[in-house]
Amino acid sequence: MRILDKYRLELHWNSVTYNREDVAIFEGAYFCGPVFKDAEKLRDEDELIVDMTDQHQILIPEYYQAVLRWKGVEYERDRVFLKEAFLRGKHVNAVETLGNNDWLLIDCTAHDVQNYQGKRGKKMASGGYLTNYTHPLVYGAEVRKATGEEKF
Repeated sequence: MRILDKYRLELHWNSVTYNREDVAIFEGAYFCGPVFKDAEKLRDEDELIVDMTDQHQILIPEYYQAVLRWKGVEYERDRVFLKEAFLRGKHVNAVETLGNNDWLLIDCTAHDVQNYQGKRGKKMASGGYLTNYTHPLVYGAEVRKATGEEKF
């Protein structure tokens, strides 16, 4: 997956466990990458839909999308630590489980408000508006090994 550097987001973790077939729980999860130079602050309880279809299209005859959720964020230097982070989706444990040294490369190009300007929505505060995006916030992603190579 080729991504312009300014749209590059990485999700790393210390360990991953599976308590159900469709859920991977991350311990010590954090985001990093150049995208945070221009990105708004993450909310404590939010989610991203990651689409790993391109990496797995030969193995899975349908879309491979999963929801990454967290409950709490903490900004520390060039990282954003996620509390209670997990990935949930039909195929999370179907192809091959994620390892402790794997990580996700996420393409945030679709979230660029200059290229995909949302409609200005409800006024939240003086000069601030809630943006209503006219496109789904689905992010292309790939699982990578510690060396940076594609895992699958």
